[in-house]
Amino acid sequence: MEYVLRVSRKGQVVIPAEVRRKFNIKSRVVLKVEDGEIKIYPFVDLRDAFGIDGEKMYEVAKALLRDKERELELED
Repeated sequence: MEYVLRVSRKGQVVIPAEVRRKFNIKSRVVLKVEDGEIKIYPFVDLRDAFGIDGEKMYEVAKALLRDKERELELED
């Protein structure tokens, strides 16, 4: 698949509906610039990724991040 997209004066582009449906893109995407290329990925919220336990897993992920930050501080 290849599309030519128009860029608005504000720098906005519209992702075609066919692509949004195929990749289940709702309201946000991740844009990365790697090796001179622009890559766009669907954004997956942890709460959605873990379904019914999403909120719990989100809290677990935040706790793990806090622990890792404390670990890094202790290494200094």
